[in-house]
Amino acid sequence: MASEKGKQDEIYTPTPYDLLVRKLYTVNLFHPVKMGLKSIEQLHKALGNPMDDPNITIIHVAGTNGKGSVSLKIAKSLELAGHKVGLFVSPHVASFRERMQINSQIMSEEDVISRLSRVFAVMEEHNIPATFFEVTSALAFLHFAESKVDVVVLETGLGGRLDATNIVKSPSISIITSIGLEHTQILGDTVELIAKEKGGIIKPGRPVLVGPNVPHEVLRQCAEEKAASGYYTVEDILGIDEVMGAGKKFMVGSKVLHDYDKENARIAKAALLILQRQQQNGETTNDNISFQRRHIGPITTEQIEEGTSHRPPCRFEEVSVKNPQGGEDGNNSITVILDVAHNPPAMEHLVAKLGATHPTKAKRFVVGFSSDKDLAKCSQLLLSIAPDPSNLHVVEASNPRAAKLEAILKAEPRLRDSNFDQKDRSITAQVKYALELTAEKDEVLVVCGSVFLMAEARKALGYDEPRDSDCISEMAGCHIKPQGQENFGNTDAEKAVMKAVSDG
Repeated sequence: MASEKGKQDEIYTPTPYDLLVRKLYTVNLFHPVKMGLKSIEQLHKALGNPMDDPNITIIHVAGTNGKGSVSLKIAKSLELAGHKVGLFVSPHVASFRERMQINSQIMSEEDVISRLSRVFAVMEEHNIPATFFEVTSALAFLHFAESKVDVVVLETGLGGRLDATNIVKSPSISIITSIGLEHTQILGDTVELIAKEKGGIIKPGRPVLVGPNVPHEVLRQCAEEKAASGYYTVEDILGIDEVMGAGKKFMVGSKVLHDYDKENARIAKAALLILQRQQQNGETTNDNISFQRRHIGPITTEQIEEGTSHRPPCRFEEVSVKNPQGGEDGNNSITVILDVAHNPPAMEHLVAKLGATHPTKAKRFVVGFSSDKDLAKCSQLLLSIAPDPSNLHVVEASNPRAAKLEAILKAEPRLRDSNFDQKDRSITAQVKYALELTAEKDEVLVVCGSVFLMAEARKALGYDEPRDSDCISEMAGCHIKPQGQENFGNTDAEKAVMKAVSDG
């Protein structure tokens, strides 16, 4: 009996936060995704139009790659300059609350409970069929407005023109970091069509800044059609960076690859300078709201340099982890790099940067993928830099979208000689085993691939950070289709949570 009681005591009781966020992950069961802004516009209006506050400076960022990094760099720089800055980004790594930050602090569970409950109540009252991303966007808008931030940096979720963040009417600047082929079933099957979608965030009377890897002709036309106040490239603002041009490139075979963190830093710096020039020139917005009421004050060079040196978690994030074997000759730590490189272009850059930053040490990899990625190509790129297939540890994240171990091994047969465990597929087991071998062989450990494996990997590495309970984590990712649309299936876990939510 005592043993049975002990088992009952171990049963986890979901908190109000758990139940609300789990409910959020189920909204698409009732509200199928439809492209358009009607639902988010209705929800935003019903909440009092929080992002129409003329006292808030809004910076809107879109792009195929780099938008999350540029958003963070701008937010950190403005925070260092004394502003109260709201940052909205996705996806999250360990906690849903990471998506909504104010001055680097993620949203509290108490604030999620209070404000998400209100968003749900408004949806029900007005019969608004909002999706997961629309509800999350509305939650962020409400949180930022009621916390009285003076700056909001918004990263788009998908595309631009029909993205939920695009209900903002007059951002102080729109930024498009890069354009590439992505989500082609939704955004279009050419770079030009995708550029038009992302160009949808350009607003009348407001400037737009673009990164170097965009179809300028298409975006210039978008800017003209939208009557933007200016179309700027990074070079227009900062000039050509001779240092970056000469030294910040990597080689993969005969292919030349740029260091995108440096490129993203330049985009962020250029955006900050444009904002400051607007203030100095006393510019006004198209809606006759004085720019003096939505200003960016002076930012020092030191603040910009420090702010733009930050990068989001798991973007070539290099840390030192305690050597599990104790180490000899004072070598008590292991170099670990975490990177969410999950497709061939990103994996190419990871491989190149590893070769440039750690040229002498062998690399050991813990890797897992989402099922919709090019498993063969990604695996081949890692094998090109690993001394042997046994330097790879293949894992399967506990997520509906994760690639099965069998699928990865089938895609690249050489991985049958890698480290994996058919019975214990946990990420934790392989991370711990990889740490032991890395310490023994004096290597660099790289954890890479799908974002879905990062929370468990970081926990195994000893990260002390806010982390959602398994009660939530088992649901995370279920709301997203491979092409980026939000979806939710009918797994047993999902049925169970729906019953729990309906039971109150």
